[in-house]
Amino acid sequence: MEKKSTKGGRGISIFKVQELGILMIFLILCLGIQLLTPKFLKPANLINIMRQISNVGIMAVGEAMVIIIAGIDLSVGATLSLSACVAAYLAQVINPWLAVLVALLTGLSIGMINGFLSVKIGIAPFIATLGTQMMARGLAFMVTAGIPIKFSNAASVLGGGRIALPWKLQLPVPILFMLAIYVIGIVVMTQTVFGRNIYAVADNEKSAKLSGINSDRIKITAYVVSGFLAAVAGILYAGNLTTAEASAGDGIETNVIAAVVIGGVSMAGGEGSVVGILIGAAIMGVIKNAFILLNFPATMQTFTIGLMIVLAVGLDCVNKKRREKKIVLNKAQIKDQKNEQAKDGK
Repeated sequence: MEKKSTKGGRGISIFKVQELGILMIFLILCLGIQLLTPKFLKPANLINIMRQISNVGIMAVGEAMVIIIAGIDLSVGATLSLSACVAAYLAQVINPWLAVLVALLTGLSIGMINGFLSVKIGIAPFIATLGTQMMARGLAFMVTAGIPIKFSNAASVLGGGRIALPWKLQLPVPILFMLAIYVIGIVVMTQTVFGRNIYAVADNEKSAKLSGINSDRIKITAYVVSGFLAAVAGILYAGNLTTAEASAGDGIETNVIAAVVIGGVSMAGGEGSVVGILIGAAIMGVIKNAFILLNFPATMQTFTIGLMIVLAVGLDCVNKKRREKKIVLNKAQIKDQKNEQAKDGK
């Protein structure tokens, strides 16, 4: 079922055994919550969960690309904030759609800077994106002067629009954006040369370079996509609240990384799928929603998500060690077979 790249990449598939396992955990979790509170599976509540995870889910796609190439992007929350503030500020003086375009270019620029610093200059991704995180957050406070800016115009429909559904339900536009981005992400990561090259570079960068892949360009593009999607999330965030503020998205990068890790993306890079990321984001949304329905303290949400991150990363480390041990044993067996063949030849 798993489709592998001819370039040597791993994990290029729409659905793998790992994702099926995560999906089973998600379904069991939903069933358990439904037994505890019948309100859980009501259509209105499910739509509410999807709306709540839309921003995290959108940014998780870009974050996953970065983590798959063994990087990390800590600036997504600040990029969300700065993009939202830029859109709101410029919408007061120019066409709001043009303001949205500038905000998207802002996210692209931050992604480009992240890629340049970590790939070309060689700064560790954690440090590079931590620095741009602080700079972007500072710029957001400079743009707004610490005061929320109203974002209520034609473009705010992107985040605040609703589509009428049967049974008096309404589907928030951000959900459509999230689903569209996941469909595009699945196609890009499984059906395009760029997607295959991401896994190839993550799997063995030297071999990828020898086969003609521009690994630096692939890595920088991953950061650019992450910055762009953070900007998209920022515009949707501002449109939904009809306001933008410099503190928006503060700490959201931890939720984004959590969704990626819980969704099966290895922090060591090279493995993971877009479908798994969506399930990871959904698991987080379901847990938060369940705690609200069951009147559990908010502190338990943070603890539970932190515990899930530790378990997910720990399981990944155990599986990695098992694979490495298996490879070593296989090599030893092959060597022994060759030695026996050499003896028989004599």
